[in-house]
Amino acid sequence: MPNQSPQGTTPLTRAARWLLAHPVWMFILFAVWVGATLGLRPLFVPDEGRYVGVALAMLHSGDWLIPKLDGLPFFHKPPLFYWITASSLAVFGLHEWAARAAPFLAALASAFTLFWFLNRYVNRRAAGLSLLILASFPLFFDAAQFASMDMLVGSLIAITILLLAHVSQQLMAGKTATKLLILAYATAGLGMMTKGMIGFVLPGMVITFWLLWHRRFTHLYRLISLPGLAVFLAIVLPWFVLMELKFPGFLHYTFIYQQFDRYLDSSFNNPQPIYFYVMILFGGLLPWAVGMLLLSAYPATRQQLKIAEHRDLKSLGIIWLASILVFFSLPTSKLIGYILPTVPAIALLLTLMLEQALQRSADNAPNLRRWHTRIITLATLGAFLGLSSVFIFAYIDKKSHKNITLEVKPLIAANARVVFYNYYYFSVPFYLNRPQPVLVTGAWDNPNNFKSDGAGTELYTSGKFDGAAAKEILISPTALDDMIKAANAGTAPPVWVFIHRDEAQRLPVFTAEQPRAQDQKTAIYCFGCTP
Repeated sequence: MPNQSPQGTTPLTRAARWLLAHPVWMFILFAVWVGATLGLRPLFVPDEGRYVGVALAMLHSGDWLIPKLDGLPFFHKPPLFYWITASSLAVFGLHEWAARAAPFLAALASAFTLFWFLNRYVNRRAAGLSLLILASFPLFFDAAQFASMDMLVGSLIAITILLLAHVSQQLMAGKTATKLLILAYATAGLGMMTKGMIGFVLPGMVITFWLLWHRRFTHLYRLISLPGLAVFLAIVLPWFVLMELKFPGFLHYTFIYQQFDRYLDSSFNNPQPIYFYVMILFGGLLPWAVGMLLLSAYPATRQQLKIAEHRDLKSLGIIWLASILVFFSLPTSKLIGYILPTVPAIALLLTLMLEQALQRSADNAPNLRRWHTRIITLATLGAFLGLSSVFIFAYIDKKSHKNITLEVKPLIAANARVVFYNYYYFSVPFYLNRPQPVLVTGAWDNPNNFKSDGAGTELYTSGKFDGAAAKEILISPTALDDMIKAANAGTAPPVWVFIHRDEAQRLPVFTAEQPRAQDQKTAIYCFGCTP
């Protein structure tokens, strides 16, 4: 490598050694790298707009118990993500980067836990290498700044797995780790409060398979902790019980419909082939995915994987990756974020491979430098791909309605009515920052219109939990016509309507008006406003 010192080291090597000796600075650099582009792009729709909008509604209403989408109870997911996001918005204000606090903090937490685990069971170099790998995984980098539940629940699942594996390792050494076992139950409870039963089912599945593989049969019951169960129930039980008491049928909707039915039924959104997640992982982990395949092809690497050193950690990574990959590949409906719990497992396996390669080359300076060059090259390429993807996505994303919303926001009076015509513009409530729900037109009297996934179905099913609010918010096009007539006559407040441009061109009430703002697909009209 260039600039080699007389001692056989390079400035880059010395910097790496200094960072390994000062892990706090490693995490500061990791956090700065992952968080620097949090606010680069507008909220992605529908997902980021939906979930951040629910959190903002909590902040506006002061009701932190009941998640609400446009004023209607929204029980697709439990509330932990909303609580974190609403807290961030309350402290830092309405900024895109503040709206992405939950995935960012989750990424830091999972990276810290993997660092801690590898530092304990391998060495500090392997722990630091895992941070470098995670930071340069494009999929991990992008997910850490995407406001949805996936990174949060994926990180909590990973943390729970690592904590339970640590407890088992301690039992093998004749020790106990009671507090960390209880902490594992707590993180499983937080996982359930993020996205339901996968928060504890997936860690339990991975650890059970791993214990059976290593014939640690007694650990199957020694990992059962009554204090841990008490902590788990204290985290999850109050909210679920309260919601069922307030909204009878909530538990059936949450667990049967939203989890079992969505897992087993092929009629939900985004059907994909069974190999979908293999493709996502390969593409999302470039160039490390190619490097890992090439590394696995070396006979020496295959031989190293067979030796006893760290065999339990290798099997943990393989079982962790394989079991969750199979679990999410079986259903027909697939979304990219579902596979995030496997990413720390891949980082674990790749770290072990590279650490063994570095150890084998310890006495061969040229070979060691080659491995350093390979690692630095892969990390640099991965970091470039991750950063580039954020910039590219920010440039090509044309679905955001941020600009036209901010254009009309100063013109909308506090008493004005805002209406979405036959569509829900998910990011608009965040940029409008109005405490009142918007009104949404649609054929709400016909249940057959709401049997497939979509914004209309989400509002329709949410309205079933609060019929009185639904009557006020979910209106018919005829009701909108009456509002427009009253606003134009000056007997009612102004009415602002967001509508698809092509639909507006077919309706006489809109063709007679000039839009106040518009983009390629959406137009905004005001009725009862002064010219």
